[in-house]
Amino acid sequence: MTDVKGFFYPRTASGRSSLIPSPPWYYSGDLLTVEYRSDPARVADLLPPPLSLAEEDPGAVALIWADWQSCSSSREELLDPVRSQYKEAFVVVRCSFQGQTFSRCVYIWVDKDFAIGRGIHQGYPKKLGSMWQTRPHPFPQGAPQISAGGVFGATLAAGDRRLAEAVLTLREESETNGFVNSHKMAHHRIFPGIASGAPDASVLRTPMPS
Repeated sequence: MTDVKGFFYPRTASGRSSLIPSPPWYYSGDLLTVEYRSDPARVADLLPPPLSLAEEDPGAVALIWADWQSCSSSREELLDPVRSQYKEAFVVVRCSFQGQTFSRCVYIWVDKDFAIGRGIHQGYPKKLGSMWQTRPHPFPQGAPQISAGGVFGATLAAGDRRLAEAVLTLREESETNGFVNSHKMAHHRIFPGIASGAPDASVLRTPMPS
């Protein structure tokens, strides 16, 4: 029997076919965040036990677009950009667990298979989608600046359907980061039972880095 290797599927003799490399993973990117308030009852519908609504601002939601570049500790992916670059859009709410406030990703779309693989491992509910966002650049002729007056747009689609879009105009520098996605993450890693009628294998994973 061959001793197959690899952090994730598919595992082979060399281990180099794995969809994702072994952690740690590192990320750099541009994020565009839209924060708003929704009906807390709709947020509660997305929180499985033992999670409950956050005590403070329970209806707060963040819709975030991200243009990422990522790599493992070897950094070899940076020399093959198709393995390191991807786009993402995700919805984050706040929740409570054992008296502490956490952030939780309730929906998320990405445009690369390796990002889906990492999401399954980490407990992010990732699906395939199409995301676009305006990129800032230090040369202003063809891009906005991260300064007053900068205008940015973003879109999200999946399954041939437009799901969200946003247009933002920067007014001034904020003294703080966003307040919805600023907590440690509380996620479930769920693996449905493979036998007929078998229960899910579900584990609450917390804390995760914010």
